[in-house]
Amino acid sequence: MLAPITLGMVGLQIALFVNALALFGVDGEPAEGGPNPAISVGMGASLMAAISLLFMAFFLLIGTPFGTEGIAAEIQIMFSAISVMYGFLFLGFGFVQIKGWDVRPIGNVALVAAIMQILEILVIAFRWGLSFGNILTEIVLILYVLALLGFWRTTHGKQSPKVQGWLLILAWLGTFYFMFWSGGLLPAPP
Repeated sequence: MLAPITLGMVGLQIALFVNALALFGVDGEPAEGGPNPAISVGMGASLMAAISLLFMAFFLLIGTPFGTEGIAAEIQIMFSAISVMYGFLFLGFGFVQIKGWDVRPIGNVALVAAIMQILEILVIAFRWGLSFGNILTEIVLILYVLALLGFWRTTHGKQSPKVQGWLLILAWLGTFYFMFWSGGLLPAPP
């Protein structure tokens, strides 16, 4: 069982879900005399995702649970790169939420991450083939690309926050695949 992958995905799922709710306007206004809820979303969801994803990335590189040679090492490096990419994105986003800074530059980071994710999708498809498990992985990664592009569009006023909320919900649902099967809680599909 690869518990660090499971932990990384749990952190990601919390951030996706809580940020989706915020985009839908759930608990969007401060309680009477209370602080801005975006601070709580930043601390309680976005930074939590950053910590768990960065832990996962470093575990995959330092712990080398798949080994240090061959395709297993390539897979390990790829998913470490993906998790560190999202870890850094949520680290920046969490601080922006907490401080109330302009979110557009983080939207630009999401755009760069979308481009990187597309390249990673191509590597997975052409380097490792399209087994059933890889196709499911590709579908989830495509959902992430849509969420990343939506993040950029939303932060630049080209898409409504509610549409982005729904994209985050789709990514949240897709992340269950990584949490349960890639994390080893359930046997991976053939």
